[in-house]
Amino acid sequence: MNKTSFLIAFILLALIACQPKTEEPTTGSLAELDLKKYPKTELTADFDLLVNSLKEGHPGIYWYHTEAQFDSLVAVQKLLIADSLNGLQFFNIVSPIAAYTEEGHCGVSLSNNVSQYLETKAKYIPIAVLSVNKKIFVLNNPTKDIKIEGFELKKINGQPIEQLYEKLFRTFESDGYIEMSKYRDLDYMGLSDYYAQTIGQPTKFEIEVVDPTTKQVATYKFSATDAKGWYEIENAVRINKVDMKAVELKILPNKTAILAVNTFSSGNFEGGYSGYEKIMAKSFRAIDSLEIQNLIIDIRRNEGGSGDNDAHLFSYIASKPYNIFWYAEISAFTYSFNEFTTYSTEDFKELEDELREEYTLDDDGRLTQRDGGYTIEPLRHNSYQGEVFILTSGATYSMGATFSTLMRQHTNAIFIGEETGGGFYGNTSGTVLIVTLPNTDISVRIPLKKWSMNVDKGEFGRGIIPDYPIQPTYEDYKNGNDVVLEKAKSLIENNALPNNL
Repeated sequence: MNKTSFLIAFILLALIACQPKTEEPTTGSLAELDLKKYPKTELTADFDLLVNSLKEGHPGIYWYHTEAQFDSLVAVQKLLIADSLNGLQFFNIVSPIAAYTEEGHCGVSLSNNVSQYLETKAKYIPIAVLSVNKKIFVLNNPTKDIKIEGFELKKINGQPIEQLYEKLFRTFESDGYIEMSKYRDLDYMGLSDYYAQTIGQPTKFEIEVVDPTTKQVATYKFSATDAKGWYEIENAVRINKVDMKAVELKILPNKTAILAVNTFSSGNFEGGYSGYEKIMAKSFRAIDSLEIQNLIIDIRRNEGGSGDNDAHLFSYIASKPYNIFWYAEISAFTYSFNEFTTYSTEDFKELEDELREEYTLDDDGRLTQRDGGYTIEPLRHNSYQGEVFILTSGATYSMGATFSTLMRQHTNAIFIGEETGGGFYGNTSGTVLIVTLPNTDISVRIPLKKWSMNVDKGEFGRGIIPDYPIQPTYEDYKNGNDVVLEKAKSLIENNALPNNL
């Protein structure tokens, strides 16, 4: 190299050295997060405790998968344990195991320190979404310059949205093989939340979207947001932000009424269960006195409740004798993981006494209770005998789904909307023990009672399938159109009643 070339090279190197340094954004992998790391021995001990507790306490653990299938998944997940994993990495190893029980009442919760990290330091993709027939639509503009509200989301950081949803679905629970409830869990800022927990927390995002009008594909890049930004977007896009009444009766023309039952939880009623009884009695007195002929029962937001509030509502409609449950089942009277729960010694003694009083050992070795221990309310002499339309969604769960099952099995009610999030043939719920893993502080919810409903008109592993499947579109969301309710009104106006179908 001659002197001139050397001098030029030296000057270029000097200029480069003087340039301000710009850091490339990190990949945002979970391993990079500033979280406490754990030795493999502690992670393995927590893993084994979680698996053994589920096997010991969860009576519905093999309802949808065989023991061999469950053990196979456990073996695969256990191979992922390595030294110095953080709490969020470990969470993603164990959460698919609880999800594989296919029971929405069973699940894994983050530790306190990871939850605090997500509230203070985490990075989130600043977009909210809405699922419509398995297509994902953007509900907001991530920046003031990027106008993609209403566009279909196709990729996030190069990963197709279908693959991304499939991966996320494996990490959280639902009943049976029902996907609708999982799509609803990822709506609004749910996708952003689960992405940060499961995929990663990059500082920059690149997404691919499709303009629904022009069908043109476009790519956009923007920065992540923090928890404050996450909440701001969530509050901006959420529909039905006004607090709803637990139960509300609205009278429409043409002898029609809408009874919205948004919860079966006694705690949402003044006076508890007696308050719930009073409002139901008042509602059906009005329905009777006004000679209502078409009753629309809206349980799209009903995620369950307590006691036998679902059966109490059904008692106002039932016209013939019925049973609710075929049997209830538990796996044991006592449990070896007591010390890792919030129950005291006295609490467990009380629980054991209750279980021994209610359940007996069958000839096949199972601990069961005939009829689930429920006493059916006497038939009402003035039960409602008009037409009934049930509005459901993927959020209709637990007791909301149980009520739907009773209506499907014992009446000719028309169902409109989405498949329920709760299974048709029952669930595993009732008493729930929360086991906290001693090393990572991750907790798992273990429901103790398997409820098998005395029904035969459904599909195993699925919820209640509506007679008229309807999902609101993005335009419906934007314009506030309640197309599910409007469908019910249309059927009534056109005399498309159960007895005329």
